[in-house]
Amino acid sequence: MSGQKSKSLSISFRLDDGIIEHNNREFIANNVDAARISDNVCYVRRDIREMYNELFGRAIEEYNAKQTRADRKIPDYYEHIKKDARLKPFYEVIVQFGDMETCGLQSGKWEQAKLLLDNYMRGFEKRNPNLKIVNAVMHLDEATPHLHIDFVPVAYKLTRGPAVKVSLKNALREQGFTSANRFQNEWAAWEEQERGVMTDILHKHDLSREVKNVRRSHLTVDEYKDFADKQQKIRNINSHINELKKKNPADLTPDEVELINNQNDFLRSEIQKRDGSISALSEKIGAKFVPFDIFSEDKLQFVAAELSKINIPFVEESYTLHIPDYAEKTAAAIAATFRPIRAESIRDQIKLEIDRLVYCSQNLDDLYNKLRERGYQIKSGKHLAVKPTYAERFVRLKSLGAEYLPKNLERRITDRDKFPNAVREKFQTAGTIERKFHITIMDMVIEVKKFTITPRKLDPKKIYTFQNDAEIDHLSEQLRTIRDFHFTSNEQMYVKAEELKSGIDEKTAKLKNLSDEIPTLKSDISQLRHLFSVGANSKPRDTMEQVKLAAAREIANKYGAKSEDDVADLEKRLEQFQAEVKSIKSDLSDEQLKLKRVSDLITAYESIVEGNYIDNLVRAQRERDKLSVTRT
Repeated sequence: MSGQKSKSLSISFRLDDGIIEHNNREFIANNVDAARISDNVCYVRRDIREMYNELFGRAIEEYNAKQTRADRKIPDYYEHIKKDARLKPFYEVIVQFGDMETCGLQSGKWEQAKLLLDNYMRGFEKRNPNLKIVNAVMHLDEATPHLHIDFVPVAYKLTRGPAVKVSLKNALREQGFTSANRFQNEWAAWEEQERGVMTDILHKHDLSREVKNVRRSHLTVDEYKDFADKQQKIRNINSHINELKKKNPADLTPDEVELINNQNDFLRSEIQKRDGSISALSEKIGAKFVPFDIFSEDKLQFVAAELSKINIPFVEESYTLHIPDYAEKTAAAIAATFRPIRAESIRDQIKLEIDRLVYCSQNLDDLYNKLRERGYQIKSGKHLAVKPTYAERFVRLKSLGAEYLPKNLERRITDRDKFPNAVREKFQTAGTIERKFHITIMDMVIEVKKFTITPRKLDPKKIYTFQNDAEIDHLSEQLRTIRDFHFTSNEQMYVKAEELKSGIDEKTAKLKNLSDEIPTLKSDISQLRHLFSVGANSKPRDTMEQVKLAAAREIANKYGAKSEDDVADLEKRLEQFQAEVKSIKSDLSDEQLKLKRVSDLITAYESIVEGNYIDNLVRAQRERDKLSVTRT
């Protein structure tokens, strides 16, 4: 019975961004059955700030006490971690046995899936003493039971910085996980262990593990996974023996001492057993499976798709396709033909179209339907992928960034009306001029949703939202100008513009006069200094020196200067002139900026009043579209 489909379940263990409010149903997504929320099982629910204080408070106090510079102290460790782009305040894993078909509400295995998850959850902290759970819940109000486990990774054995701090890498290292290479890091090693725990739980319930995303002939899943299981067993044994070596010999049992003494022989024996099994299996299917490493997500997807087309079996895992040895050259040839999507504009177009469709979709299914209406092909499965008419191949949503994962798209759809609603609310209390700008912003929103205008991002690195729309931001800037200058009529705008122009002209003239006077005053002060330093000296002077002193005496008469004290007064005047120049320049810059803001407001206002603002944007879009077609 163990080989039957009904006696096997897949496992899923994956890292997630973690939205605790969603996990605790403080807001409810569309895929949640509100009537079943009360069925959810809450294991841990803690205040994360209190937890940080408990875990790190003393270590941070000790660290701060040692700092001589205030800027190196950490006033709030939780906020400190939140601001560090390299770290996360907490991590989340989602754990699931089976899927909607095998463990859904009507599958007959719903209760068993709950039991399996409960077994896994209750052993989590014992296995992982460095991963402190801040929130953990089993969701039973969606299609399939699953766990959300949010934890803070704590490292205790550090020599730099606080003695105890947040560090996933070091927390896992302290639990015994090491980085074999840059692709098999501590996280991957830990993930492998946890998947092994899930597999053991299945076995204890007389179930076997079903491996998804497997395409091959003449080979069962359990047979193929036996390769990896045996290799993992050898790694675990070796790791266990290495840990024993770190202990005090007096604390070791006779069996442990024997294990250390015979480490090489024991491992050699295990490897021989594994190789024997692999050899027998290879004879059975007529080919040996070998790993074909590909470290690019897009390239791996491309090679997998091409292998499927020519019916070559393979197993897809992280960064690796396990393929028959006879297909190595074929896979290499396929990989050599891969060309990355160099035109970022294709990815940018896909992202921008999805961003815009978010604002006119009711839910995730509606978004997918709207993509299909625009000619997209959608490929579901483990990794949802889309292909527009202008792309040569599918692009996985997850490769576009976290904001394009289904759960985040759902959140964005839920929030889609926040900006338009805020504009409508402000419109209710706005003045006459402001209302014209609010109406134009709403017109922009409509045109973007209708795909009449292709918007420009204010920040190209971020996703497109109405708050990240360069044109809407320009209109919003005009509203800020109206408020800052307290304009209530268009006449006030024109008067202010003239006032600023006059002030700028006046300050410019004054600045020119001072700029002309300062060099002259500097030269005069220099000559007077020379006059009073050598004037009392009765030494004979050459003609040139006599001329210089005569000129200096004329300057002294001009200012009424009779001693070096008078020269000091002139130097103070020079300093005042220089300070005045600096002040005028600052005022001039400020008024020029104000004039630009008012001028921009007048231009935008006149365009809106004449009804040309949106029309001009639409015409510009048509011109760009024509140019694009011509170039194509």
